[in-house]
Amino acid sequence: MIGSMDTPQEQLGTLWLAGEDDRPFPSAQHSAVAEDPSHDAVMLRLLADDPAVRRRAFAQAISRRWLERGEATIVRAVAVDRKADALDRLAFGRHMAAVKSVDLTFIGHRDDLLYFVGRAVLPDRYGGEPGIASDRIMQEAAARGLHVHGIGTARLDRKDEDLAVSAEQARRAAEIVAWLPHLAGVADISQLGAWVLLDSIDADGSHVGMFSPAALQLWEHGNDVQLETVETFLDTCGRVRDACEQLHIHRTTLYYRLDNLPDAVRAALNDGMSRSALHICLKLLRYWRATGRA
Repeated sequence: MIGSMDTPQEQLGTLWLAGEDDRPFPSAQHSAVAEDPSHDAVMLRLLADDPAVRRRAFAQAISRRWLERGEATIVRAVAVDRKADALDRLAFGRHMAAVKSVDLTFIGHRDDLLYFVGRAVLPDRYGGEPGIASDRIMQEAAARGLHVHGIGTARLDRKDEDLAVSAEQARRAAEIVAWLPHLAGVADISQLGAWVLLDSIDADGSHVGMFSPAALQLWEHGNDVQLETVETFLDTCGRVRDACEQLHIHRTTLYYRLDNLPDAVRAALNDGMSRSALHICLKLLRYWRATGRA
């Protein structure tokens, strides 16, 4: 919970108390400090459960130029190790907001994610590079013994009246990069279109045989070399030179591998729609494996 500490002359600060269930602040608690005009209190209300509270806080932040409408504002969701104590996570969020070399304002903590908001294009005093914020988060977390599984970002749409949509997109991006190590732990939602599509598919492994029989056969009966070869060939859009460079093999080896694939897989590679289905379904199966769904 949060509360304002005041004297008759001024506000001294905002008191933070972590609840036992570590859940987002309910509307009643936000309402208790709804009149608090301080920067920290307004920014904390940006993720309030009550839409009216969120939008009022957003309007206040815009009017005071703490935020900008549109893509100039970026929301970051940081997935922190679940084993970390709630107070440690909150303390880290407050710490990052105080780091001078990055433009990060801590706006809340829910479901093991810390949320920050800042400018997408930074002024010179921050170094001018938006990517530095994610790097600094990783560095500071490591120094405190906290493991960051992933950082997701999303930019504000100019039509939005609060940060709810951007925060949800950032959350989704953080969870996806946490599940997929090859994404290096940081990504913007705009970079994850295909993975968001796969994440949205409400199905399981039993459906893949209907989507792409070739993918299911390769997944269940093929070996690791065949899987890597086919995925790389598809990832490089069938460009032999690029596929060979990534696989570190000669083109004759690539041709040999492709010629010795199961008949269903070779047929799929030679048909445009079937090739697309094969590619998507192999990615889908890998994604489900990473997230425990397959």
